[in-house]
Amino acid sequence: MKSVGLTVAGKRYDVKLDDEFADFVMQDLQDAGLSLSLNNQPDMLLKAYLRLAKQAASHESELEMLIETLDATI
Repeated sequence: MKSVGLTVAGKRYDVKLDDEFADFVMQDLQDAGLSLSLNNQPDMLLKAYLRLAKQAASHESELEMLIETLDATI
């Protein structure tokens, strides 16, 4: 387990996550422009969430297309 910490609007939030998932979360937050060691504004956290939501929606659409393709070949 790893601790992932983020400060938003002056309040520190720390959570313990499985190692691999913690590494993913830390990298994704940094890629979204958030700092793990400095204070972040709430809008940056919202933008990071929306970035992930867009990726999830895209992956869901791709999976649906693959399922349709597989169903058509059966």
